[in-house]
Amino acid sequence: MHFERKRRLKNLGIAGISALTGFVSLGITLLALFIGLWLDSLLGTRGPATICVLSLSVPLSLLVMIRVALGLVKRLPPPTPPKPKNHSPHQKEE
Repeated sequence: MHFERKRRLKNLGIAGISALTGFVSLGITLLALFIGLWLDSLLGTRGPATICVLSLSVPLSLLVMIRVALGLVKRLPPPTPPKPKNHSPHQKEE
């Protein structure tokens, strides 16, 4: 029972890491969108700056997402191996 609880908590931690990296990526993309729209309004254009900034945000978003995920995975405790089952020498194997 104790092992199942630890495994469940670890799975919830991994799910939380996944959600956090997704939100970081979404935040970077939205920030790039607003910066691009702002630059387009300054330049008096409709689209080129937004497209350029959004296309530059993709590799940045991936890099940040990987760094966040790896940094958080390092903090997870290492897996504990399950205890071996004790077999009595008097038991017959089938």
